[in-house]
Amino acid sequence: MRALTLLFLAATCLADTVTMKDGTFLKGRIERIASGVLEMRVPALGEANLQHLQLAQVESFSTEDAVLVSSGGMVSRGEASAAGGRVASKGGVETSPLDAALELWRDPSLRPAETASHRQWVTQADVDVSGRNGVVMGSGFSAGFTAKGVTKANTVTAGVRIVRAESGDHASADDLHATASYETNPTDIVFWYVRSDTGFDKARLIDFFSVNAAGWGFRLHADAKGKLDARLGLAHRYEKYASATEPTLAAPSADIGLMYSRELGWAAWDTSLSFVPSFQTTGDFYVRHETSLNVLRNAGPLSLRVGVSNDYRSKPLPTQVKTDTAYFLRTTYVWK
Repeated sequence: MRALTLLFLAATCLADTVTMKDGTFLKGRIERIASGVLEMRVPALGEANLQHLQLAQVESFSTEDAVLVSSGGMVSRGEASAAGGRVASKGGVETSPLDAALELWRDPSLRPAETASHRQWVTQADVDVSGRNGVVMGSGFSAGFTAKGVTKANTVTAGVRIVRAESGDHASADDLHATASYETNPTDIVFWYVRSDTGFDKARLIDFFSVNAAGWGFRLHADAKGKLDARLGLAHRYEKYASATEPTLAAPSADIGLMYSRELGWAAWDTSLSFVPSFQTTGDFYVRHETSLNVLRNAGPLSLRVGVSNDYRSKPLPTQVKTDTAYFLRTTYVWK
């Protein structure tokens, strides 16, 4: 029994390692290296979270099992390691530069240069319970589904979320959001995007709404633990209200946003902020915000988030308050 225990402990210690130039040390499984990006799964951060590390910020790495390595010429197979700006493989006699030309992969049929146009999909389903205050009062829940497809050049995301809340013995919210977005992967710091958010919001007496936007994005900061993106574009905002006395809103607008993610060690922090001011009416805008902490993570696909979201309208309908706030506890399941 003792021998089996020692063997098990030794096996669990086996893992690929990466050391970043800022001193960050990661242990997990290197999936591949392509186009100057090292992709790694780190169990401590959740197996579903694939870390994308800029190769220019990698000081060294090593794999515990055989991988395929090439720098545009001969392909070597064996355990690989990098240090001092060079990459060595036990399956080859020559070293390669640790630069953007380096490729590392595991499945012989999935060489990065040959599969760059293949879209890799990750899907996510979640459900939460929430307490709500503002336009919607009482307790409720929401459920959502998201699919993200990534290629070397771009990222496509689509999702749907339903919201239901009750106050006393009647429903105070019955909403739906369907979202879709397309963005190019950043070249240096700049990318471009298009996005759409469509649905209905019974709490605000909106039978149908749609926000469609396009513009430029900027990667303001990125390191081994997180990133900060900003977007600036033009949008069209449309809202049709349940009350026949309220005129339909159709206004050209700006689209301004911030998206921040950060690994804290004990949790993962994600924040998004969207600001859509109207060009048609001065002072007419809305702000949507969500901040969450992924506090329970393990090697499996399940995780738990706690967070808060806010929906602020500068000019709500006459009978409504400006801010709707929800505090939620969300269980998430991710699979590939």
